[in-house]
Amino acid sequence: MRRFTVWILVIMLLGTGGCASKYGPQKTSVNYYPACYGPIADLRNNEHGTAAGTATGAVIGALGGALVGLLATGGKWQGAVVGGATGGVAGTMAGNMYARKQQEADDNRRLASYLQDLDGDISNLDLAGAAARTSLQCYDRQFNQLVAAIRARQIDRQSAAARYSEISSGREEAIAILGNAAQYGRNLDQQYEQAFMNEEQNLAKPAQQAAGKPNVAAKMKNLETARSRKQALAQRTRVIEQQKSEAQEASARQTREINEVMANLEDIRA
Repeated sequence: MRRFTVWILVIMLLGTGGCASKYGPQKTSVNYYPACYGPIADLRNNEHGTAAGTATGAVIGALGGALVGLLATGGKWQGAVVGGATGGVAGTMAGNMYARKQQEADDNRRLASYLQDLDGDISNLDLAGAAARTSLQCYDRQFNQLVAAIRARQIDRQSAAARYSEISSGREEAIAILGNAAQYGRNLDQQYEQAFMNEEQNLAKPAQQAAGKPNVAAKMKNLETARSRKQALAQRTRVIEQQKSEAQEASARQTREINEVMANLEDIRA
């Protein structure tokens, strides 16, 4: 019974790898425009791959830890519980590190220093922004085609409404990703600003300056370079915020236009 309890605890770890997506939940039912939703789906799939690697590591670590605990304590179930918990934590960390390394390799991004880390954050910001913009542009083209089809009486009202619903939902999801990316950039900007302030305060200490001026000078140069990259981060964040605002305005225009063409279609049928 005790050993059975141990394995129940270990199996429960299978459900601990999941977490909410940083891109928010999928709200779009994809029926007509899979190509438009594709860039968003790719973002979610890449994120899921990292999460799956973390979960796998947790399970493997827990199983291995439980086995070691059993052996080390002469088969006592308490040892398996402790070993499983310890192994699960270690496995989660290892799985997450492995998954992230794999993701970095896929994106050709290996972060090996503070400055490279800042570059990587900007690249991630660009990745989400580019995916959202690509989806928005695709949905815009499909919206224009839909309006043309309605005006030409090539589509019935019910089908037109269903297609517009998917376009509208996909656009909202893309706009939300832009909003998340902008917030991500603002948060990074604040974090790096605080880090720079702390580093500059440390470098300004008299004892440090007297102990090794060449080292201080090198660090100050690195900070200057990092600040210039931080400015690029802030600029890209502002661009994404502007794109979000423009996309929201476009959605409002599309809503007015689709209502007008649908109303005209109803008038003619009446």
